[in-house]
Amino acid sequence: MSMRHTFLFESAVWEAAGTFFDATGHALQLEGETRVTHTTRGWRNEGRMRVLSEPPLVIENRYDIIPFAPGRDTTSWVSVNPVLGKLSGRFVLVGEMILSLFESEKGEHKGMEVLVKQNDESYLGRGALLARGGKVSSWSITLKRQREV
Repeated sequence: MSMRHTFLFESAVWEAAGTFFDATGHALQLEGETRVTHTTRGWRNEGRMRVLSEPPLVIENRYDIIPFAPGRDTTSWVSVNPVLGKLSGRFVLVGEMILSLFESEKGEHKGMEVLVKQNDESYLGRGALLARGGKVSSWSITLKRQREV
């Protein structure tokens, strides 16, 4: 029997907190939230993260997700990022993990994120963004469900 995931699979607002690492490995606090909504047109995940640097760095993403088909453990998504442009990716379910693999439209950026379910209200997230083989950034976050949407 497959694991029942709550992140992405249920409409909710999730609070994010953790650490952002720049290209040199310098660590900065990260905070924000992401809102998952389900409509008849599909799923959407809209996030806004703030890296507590001086000045603060704001990272915004809006993912349009094709819902997982019954019995399937993978689906695709597209995102428009103000800095990176259009990203396309896949979510893959592997036990307690949701893997996200992505790349930019022209292929200059690639990345991945792993979300590990702790319980129905909490996930750990670890990810990295690469450009031409080098690290642009990486992150280590905790997502905690705040409320239903």
